[in-house]
Amino acid sequence: MLNMKKNILILALLAFSIFQCQSQLLWKITGNGLKHPSYLFGTHHLIPISFLDSVPELYKAFNSCEVMVGELVISNIDASVLIQQAAMLPKNIEMKDLLSEQEYNMVDNELKSVLKIGLKDVASMNPTLILTLYEMEMFKKLIGVSDDVQSDSYFQLVATEKGKKVIGLETAEEQISFLFGNGTLERQADVLVETVLQKERIIKEMEHLNRLYKTGKIDNLLVSANQRGKITDMTDEEYAKLVDNRNANWSTKIPQLIDQSPCFIAVGALHLSGKNGLIKLLQKAGYKLTPTSMTLPKAK
Repeated sequence: MLNMKKNILILALLAFSIFQCQSQLLWKITGNGLKHPSYLFGTHHLIPISFLDSVPELYKAFNSCEVMVGELVISNIDASVLIQQAAMLPKNIEMKDLLSEQEYNMVDNELKSVLKIGLKDVASMNPTLILTLYEMEMFKKLIGVSDDVQSDSYFQLVATEKGKKVIGLETAEEQISFLFGNGTLERQADVLVETVLQKERIIKEMEHLNRLYKTGKIDNLLVSANQRGKITDMTDEEYAKLVDNRNANWSTKIPQLIDQSPCFIAVGALHLSGKNGLIKLLQKAGYKLTPTSMTLPKAK
């Protein structure tokens, strides 16, 4: 059985940018009266930790900062308990109530093939969590990623070891709202079924997103995330809740943090670019954001 707590925390940090922002994952924040620079880094949960070695100036930037800022503090026990509870379906509902018999059997067989567990083993889990566990395991096997720690959480773990302060941009309650309150249970179940049905297409899309990330093309990530028309695509409302609204909230908190101490801020790469991305929002607030290097290694 998978380590549920670990995967729920990963999910909580999941969390899968404008055209002047090509080929960059790491940005230096200066200006607006800052005494010391801070840094903004875009993460991706399905990239091996070894990839971080290839990002120019990354570790130098991290080591120069006193505070590590993430989406959520993953070591917060109370937060993990709340998120774990929220990942469960209401007591009177199980997955069999959300799927037809044919859909149930199809998803059950696929989970057994990929996760080595069936729907009865996760019958009370939220469809979004089941989908995330399935996609993560499927793609980890495909690309050979075996790290127990994802880049999302890696920096928090290292910061803790180094005695740096770790701060979250969101509370557990906010994460729960974004991750498990986005779309009805029926909509979430439909996405799960469609993902299994369109497995080969989903794998190709995930491979494409990985290539974009590895080459730092955050503007192209934004374009991909804003595709519409397929059941598995986010709706405008879902995207606004998961990305834009969070960016707006974070952009009011980040200035307070970087004004106090030099911070290394690591959030999902999708949050960086676009007119509603953190780069533009922080620039509008008077800060200067500069890419640390214009060259990243080619994706393999």
